[in-house]
Amino acid sequence: MPGPTSLPSPLGELTFRPERAEDADFRYALFRRSRGPEWDQAPIEPALLEQIMRHQFQAQSVGYSGQFPQAAFEIIELEGEPIGRIVIDRPGDQIHLVDLAIVPARRGQGAGEAIMRALMGEAAAAGVPVRLEVASSNDPSFRLYQRLGFRQTAETPMYLAMEWADA
Repeated sequence: MPGPTSLPSPLGELTFRPERAEDADFRYALFRRSRGPEWDQAPIEPALLEQIMRHQFQAQSVGYSGQFPQAAFEIIELEGEPIGRIVIDRPGDQIHLVDLAIVPARRGQGAGEAIMRALMGEAAAAGVPVRLEVASSNDPSFRLYQRLGFRQTAETPMYLAMEWADA
């Protein structure tokens, strides 16, 4: 079941379209900005840090497409400009939010919550849970998911597994 192609948010109408090859630069910049300031403060030569980030980006790209071959890989746009990326796997027994990233300038303005509420509505209609993993260091996202009614189901040193199911 495909998701919406657009949805309202406090920022305006968000549109979703499949990723294209020409999105690679945007996707890398978003990935890089989502790694956290701790990487920029690490005592690593800038050229080596760039190499590490490029390697991690490539590993994530290959890993997601290999692990979730049927997932929707989409770019989120606002007024024709890319502001994020979402990867959603819908295997039938759940909606698995594999990845959701919004550009830093647009975070905390309601786009993520609007997207999550749309996924929760889709899941409720299908009678399946929404599952995701959030970095244990990502407090803003963790708080959003808690506020929306997600509960923690597992924990690893780097990630928290969470689930929402319609009551």
